[in-house]
Amino acid sequence: MSKEPCAAAPPEFLCEPERYELHEGPAYLFELDRRDFFKIAGSGLVVLCLLQDAAAFQQPGGGRRRGGFGGGGPSELGAWLHSGADSKITVFTGKVEIGQNIRTSLAQAVAEELRTPVASINLVMADTALTPFDGGTAGSMSTPMMAPQLRKAGAAAREVLLDLAAQRARLDRTALVVAKGKVEHAASKQSFTFGELTEGKKLVEAIAAELHTTPAGEWKIAGTSVPKVEGRAIVTGRHGYASDMKRPGMLVGKVLRPEGYNATLVSADTKTA
Repeated sequence: MSKEPCAAAPPEFLCEPERYELHEGPAYLFELDRRDFFKIAGSGLVVLCLLQDAAAFQQPGGGRRRGGFGGGGPSELGAWLHSGADSKITVFTGKVEIGQNIRTSLAQAVAEELRTPVASINLVMADTALTPFDGGTAGSMSTPMMAPQLRKAGAAAREVLLDLAAQRARLDRTALVVAKGKVEHAASKQSFTFGELTEGKKLVEAIAAELHTTPAGEWKIAGTSVPKVEGRAIVTGRHGYASDMKRPGMLVGKVLRPEGYNATLVSADTKTA
């Protein structure tokens, strides 16, 4: 392809010719001398160390913990999941829904282990006053790191519910099953809702490291097509985003963008601001 159109372009336009020749180099080069390289690398190492150190101390109780992006985290079940007296399940995660639909898929993961409808699962996401520190949302790690963690929390909660039902009804635990959001005993036709068993109290049991979750081949809810959680609120504009938040005494900032490249600010009317 001819390079004439690019060569004839005015200097204020950024123009890179299309390159079909195999041996042609790039139209621009990025070069660093040794001093500049170590300046940048050194800054990056400092930032990395600070971030790792900050992450280590953001576990409830001020203790260190290992892992990031969802790895590790508190072992106490109540840090991840709560069963209300109304049998609604609240799940806590530091991950953020930014269009990847994890509000739905993570709810499915918990619903699968608790054998309960997705509609009974409510996710509290990225509320730093309530959720465990799990590394935040980055690098496409929300699903591979958080789904297994919440599946374990759901499985641990299922085991606790079976224990509570066996104690309450003085029944053989092995004869109990969790299904349709209840713990059931087929022989006596007794059933208990989650709320009846937990009475809304915090689940303080630990999530066992060797806890087994439901194999993918036996999934009934996870991995299936379900309506998007809060989908109607999103498409109708009722869903609240960070930019919609209004706090008492909150100031507002605005970015003034130039109309074109190389523009220079001449004046700005800031009286209203």
